[in-house]
Amino acid sequence: MKPDKSIEKIDYFLVISVVIVVLCSVMTLYSQEVNFEDGPGKWYRQLFYFVIGLVIMYFVSRVNYQLLGAYAIVIYVFTIFLLIITLIPGIGYLPSGRGARSWLKIGPIGIQASEFAKLSSVILLGQFMVLKEKDMKNLVVLSIPFVIVIVPMVFILLQPDFGTAVSFLPILFTMLFFGGADILHIGSLLAFGGITLMVPMFVEYSRLTLINDIADFLQRTGKTDLLSVVNRLGGKIWLALDGKDVKTANLTPKTLNSLREAVDQVVELEGGFLFKIFSNQTLLLTFGAIFLIASLVMVGIRIARGSRTLRQYYIPLGILGISLISAVVVMKIVPFRENQVVRLTAFLNPEEFKQGAGYQLRASKPAVGSGRFFGKGLMNAEMTEGRIPHVPESSTDFIFASWAEQTGFLGSVFLLFFLFSIPLRGLQISYESKDRFGSLLASGIVALLFYHMAINIGIVIGLMPVTGIPLSFMSYGGSHLIMSMTAVGIILSIKSRKHAN
Repeated sequence: MKPDKSIEKIDYFLVISVVIVVLCSVMTLYSQEVNFEDGPGKWYRQLFYFVIGLVIMYFVSRVNYQLLGAYAIVIYVFTIFLLIITLIPGIGYLPSGRGARSWLKIGPIGIQASEFAKLSSVILLGQFMVLKEKDMKNLVVLSIPFVIVIVPMVFILLQPDFGTAVSFLPILFTMLFFGGADILHIGSLLAFGGITLMVPMFVEYSRLTLINDIADFLQRTGKTDLLSVVNRLGGKIWLALDGKDVKTANLTPKTLNSLREAVDQVVELEGGFLFKIFSNQTLLLTFGAIFLIASLVMVGIRIARGSRTLRQYYIPLGILGISLISAVVVMKIVPFRENQVVRLTAFLNPEEFKQGAGYQLRASKPAVGSGRFFGKGLMNAEMTEGRIPHVPESSTDFIFASWAEQTGFLGSVFLLFFLFSIPLRGLQISYESKDRFGSLLASGIVALLFYHMAINIGIVIGLMPVTGIPLSFMSYGGSHLIMSMTAVGIILSIKSRKHAN
């Protein structure tokens, strides 16, 4: 591939914004290790990744981005192949011996294939939407973009890495919006996904918060045998009550029935109205079936009358019915693990969960607040330094807490200005692009970067669930940083070319 010489000047503001944010990252990592002689050396590794990223970003910016569209399917298939072999023991590995098997070991280098799968999906989605520009309002055509993102999502969920898998969805819906898909279709699909996932998650969260109430009730009523069962199983009692894990729980039928009676009494007294509604699977199935049948009947009536305005009737009601039924299916077949529920719901009430995500949130917010207006000063990362900092993952997912602790409100505003300038500039470039593929490609990259930034900041300040999403250009790690800088290189390539090729 030869560099294209017919290009405009480089977008210096975008490049400078990236450089400033990454240097803030390096400075933060250095401050976390400066007081420890045996520090892991993350700061100079991050600096090394940054140099590699700069080289790649420059090279990509000089190459015609249209070539990415021409090789979109090849790039996509290659990243899917990487995701598949990541699941093979001995090839894919867990750096810390726990968590997700999301890394490929190639000699001394570790690569997180899922990061590059995001970018390859953006490229293929953009190319597909260009080819099917006139058919994007067709539901059959609309299903193809979902297949494009579902394939990598499935392999990433098998690692398992829920947070990374979910990050594909905002990319998809953003590109569908800019790609000309029907707003009603997009909204209906969002509603379907939201109801299908949020109803079961709300039920599981409510169940976890009822554990203490159940224990208190058993203590008051003197049912010490059942109390010991609750203390032993914790949140797993719900799996036993649902019949999903009775054997593992080692409960006799008599004990199980007694426990169910006690839990029913607590739910009646302490369970909220919404919990009683959403946990009643028979009720959800009934209403789901009613809504679905009603929508089908209306479709039949409208067809019989020769009407062509069907979508305003069947889509909202039908989607609601299918969503309620799907939510019940999820509750029946998906054995939610307690740590998964805690990670996704702890932000609602961190005090309810003493360990894991609850602790992370309770630690990060004081770290952010401790910086006050001017911060404690660089190299004074008291709560986020050392091998075992007070704030877990302070070099990766919670690195913003470390920066805010040291630089305070002023430093945070400084960082956020340049950080969010990157996707905002990308959005402007997407709007100005005269080429549809370039516009869609830039919008997908903007969605990718903005999602990581907004969600990560929201997690650190306790407004979003803990999903393990890194902060673009800040969090320690070569794969995400290099992928992000490659993405910026593509935006620069789009910006520098006036006309479609």
